Amino acid sequence: MKLVLTKNLLSIFVFAFTLMVFSSCSPERKLAKQFVENNDSIAVLLIPPDFLFKTNLKSWSAGDISDLSPQEQDAVLYDSSKFLKHIVDSVFIGRYMNALQAGLARYGIHTFSQDELLAFMSHENVAYQVSVAQLEIEEDIYEYCAKEVFDSTMYYEDFDLDQVLVNSWFDISKLNDHQGVNNVLYASDFVTEGLEGRFTSNIFTGEVRFKYNIFPLKTEDIYTLAAVSGERYAGYIFDYIMNRYIFMNFPEGRIPSTYLRYDQDAGVFYPAYDDRFIFLEE
Repeated sequence: MKLVLTKNLLSIFVFAFTLMVFSSCSPERKLAKQFVENNDSIAVLLIPPDFLFKTNLKSWSAGDISDLSPQEQDAVLYDSSKFLKHIVDSVFIGRYMNALQAGLARYGIHTFSQDELLAFMSHENVAYQVSVAQLEIEEDIYEYCAKEVFDSTMYYEDFDLDQVLVNSWFDISKLNDHQGVNNVLYASDFVTEGLEGRFTSNIFTGEVRFKYNIFPLKTEDIYTLAAVSGERYAGYIFDYIMNRYIFMNFPEGRIPSTYLRYDQDAGVFYPAYDDRFIFLEE
């Protein structure tokens, strides 16, 4: 235990030292700090999706539908879905967009709706159009395997948990920037039903069993996913605009080596790794 603790402390120290060096010295960080200090002049025209696409990936739930047309198959899969048919499109999109707008506001970005187009166009500072080009929810299963070792033997228990994913495609473009490159940006998030359990061994018989409770996925959990995703992607939008600023203002002849994430609560910058938009080809 002492050896493990020492290694953990060393890892934490190395990470903290690396973060400290990165935060204090990198040109990316200096430009990011400069951007954050002046981002209150940014305006965003926020455009919601036209539709909420719904896809049931549980093809087995509808029986044999191979002789039906693709449109008929989609209809049958929708009718046989456990969650999709209970989701009201306007409610899901509304919660998603409200969270997205509120999240951007917390980052100091002024947001405008399509009804406020004239006010947006008269904004004198930096302006972006952010369009949720496509929004989709998928119903599927999440394969989970619980495992534990008893007396040098590994025991397994497999579960197929209900899962709903929300997939988002964004189109972000800066106004009056004819040299800019418009990227299609993608992000995905999901929620599953809950599982709580543990393996137990009978001291008399040696029998090992997995005792557990399942917490079913509810419609409200999916609406909560919409809000959580919207808030998360507000941060992704901010990071995208910030990293674009870093790229455009980086020392001539060099390119940034790190895509940064901004932790607004802590006021620090760190490498985003996978916690960011995925760039797609148009």
